[in-house]
Amino acid sequence: MNKKSNKAVLFDLDGTLIDTAPDMISALKNVLKKNNINNQIPDKTLRKYVSDGSIGLINLVFPNENDEEIRRLQSQFLDIYEKNLSNESVIFPHLDELLVFLEDNLYMWGIVTNKPTRMTLQLLKNLGLYCRFVVCGDTLRDRKPNPKPLLIASKLMNIDPMNILYVGDAKRDIEAGKLANMKTVSADYGYIKDEDDPKSWDADINANSPLTLNKIIKKGLI
Repeated sequence: MNKKSNKAVLFDLDGTLIDTAPDMISALKNVLKKNNINNQIPDKTLRKYVSDGSIGLINLVFPNENDEEIRRLQSQFLDIYEKNLSNESVIFPHLDELLVFLEDNLYMWGIVTNKPTRMTLQLLKNLGLYCRFVVCGDTLRDRKPNPKPLLIASKLMNIDPMNILYVGDAKRDIEAGKLANMKTVSADYGYIKDEDDPKSWDADINANSPLTLNKIIKKGLI
């Protein structure tokens, strides 16, 4: 497919392009159950930590465990989650329409995530999403907020970083995007903790809903 222009969009995955929180939280609850722990943290709070991945969720509900036990619990979580990647996970509203717009107009788009490759590709397959450019947490030694994953994606696309929008719902996403010299958009509808202030991340644009993000990207590319 020939690209239409020298502009492109890169998305973070969890909390930006796909709402993976329901399946992540379900896996976490299974870990708690297997270890006979009665969790008192509501789903609304757990959801805010999903962008921190498995280790962030495990540390949240097991705050007093040693490193060895945390690794065991994380391994247990990943085993459960990998078997249940897409029971309830869905692309955020209006972003499926956005991806169709990008494809129809021959704009390039990709994903840069800290999620492991095997889970990322399987999740995309399960949801029927085909993405040509995917850089994951284990693609390189370096992960976001290091800009290298974003720069690798720009090389794969053969597009100057200055002409790429990077969208993410975590401070590390915006930091990585800025270090890569990309235009950044904070997905403020994503998994934002109470103590976080997306406006302080110094993103170029803040999107408070998937519909807003849809409009921002279409306007920015036309």
